[in-house]
Amino acid sequence: MVALDLDILSDYLDGENNEFGLDFAATHGFLCAVAVGPKLENWLSLLFDEQEKQVPQAIVEQVKLWLAAIQSTLLNEEIIEFPFEIEEADIDSSLGDWSVGFVDAMFLNEDAWFLDEVEETLVELTLPIMVFSGIDEEDPQMESFRRNGQLMDDLAQEIPENLTEIYLLYHAPAE
Repeated sequence: MVALDLDILSDYLDGENNEFGLDFAATHGFLCAVAVGPKLENWLSLLFDEQEKQVPQAIVEQVKLWLAAIQSTLLNEEIIEFPFEIEEADIDSSLGDWSVGFVDAMFLNEDAWFLDEVEETLVELTLPIMVFSGIDEEDPQMESFRRNGQLMDDLAQEIPENLTEIYLLYHAPAE
């Protein structure tokens, strides 16, 4: 049985041979969105821009193991941790890249994510991710968030717990 090896993934995803996929941090964000959100049928194909057959099989297997590890973390009621240090709470950082990957996966499955009964809560829970993703650059409120270093640090700290809350929105049994 092959074990998850983040070094292999990091070397490939951040390397020159990765022509079709996201970088390491963005891939983790994408996989987190796949894990916490509604089912995304063809996530692997979408992750590699429909070129997964061009990606080495060992990398595809590692990506699948990575998603399984994230899902296992959630099932064990543990907090998902970033696989990188948050060097700076800024959109031009690993956390910014991570957020871009998360938002990419979310919007690839937008209709399933933004159901009327969860939309307001979802917008609240994904606000930190949206701020770090850099989308809505023209939005004055987003820009004011991005200029406030302490607020950015606080938003970064919220993301792991918010992932658990998002997971519960879509995967907790109805009461």
